[in-house]
Amino acid sequence: MRQIQLTLLIFHTIFIISFSKTAMSEPFVVLQYRGDIKTTNEQSDNLFMQDNNHKTKHTVLKNETLSDIMLKYYGTQSFNKSMLSLAIVSFNKHAFVRSNPNFLFSGKKLYLPSINEIKNLIIKKKNKTGDNEELNPGSSSQIYFFGS
Repeated sequence: MRQIQLTLLIFHTIFIISFSKTAMSEPFVVLQYRGDIKTTNEQSDNLFMQDNNHKTKHTVLKNETLSDIMLKYYGTQSFNKSMLSLAIVSFNKHAFVRSNPNFLFSGKKLYLPSINEIKNLIIKKKNKTGDNEELNPGSSSQIYFFGS
């Protein structure tokens, strides 16, 4: 029994010494960032996906919900519904009760923002004069990760 333990201890020590460089090395990963490549935009018939600056207006009909309007104009698969509804509410506070997307006034005219306007709600960058402008996503084409 003692001889087996001694053999295992020797094998374990040799293993640690042999692979110590591998065990102590730090992994390094580089991912390619594709930026604003419009592969899905070209395949869609949705005007908002074809042109990132497309915007429109819509008059709310009786018994119409914000989900109905988003489905009609923006489609179903391309957008996160909760983020899109918050953006629409942000642009149209006059059309909602207490900025709640579930309570929409009928007869109000909604401004449906473009994709670029929705991005600008989230991503802002200060320039030298103190004004806000859109962050340039193409500033770097790679993402680096260090460590384990």
